[in-house]
Amino acid sequence: MFSIVKIGLAVTMAVALSGCFSDSGNSGQGPNLTLDFTTFVKAQVKATSNTGAPESLDRINFSFNDQNNPQAYDDLLR
Repeated sequence: MFSIVKIGLAVTMAVALSGCFSDSGNSGQGPNLTLDFTTFVKAQVKATSNTGAPESLDRINFSFNDQNNPQAYDDLLR
């Protein structure tokens, strides 16, 4: 009987504590967006202004499709 109480207590504690751990990035703001990093950077450089608001990166997953392309950013420097 005592082992059943211990198991029941352990299960109850596990269920109670499972609500304490959450991913702070998943605050119910919708699904993550996946963007190509090069495309994102080029768009940000093009839209840069002294009064612009910073871009939130919390819900963005980047794909790095140009990591082996040394000319990926050449058109930004012209």
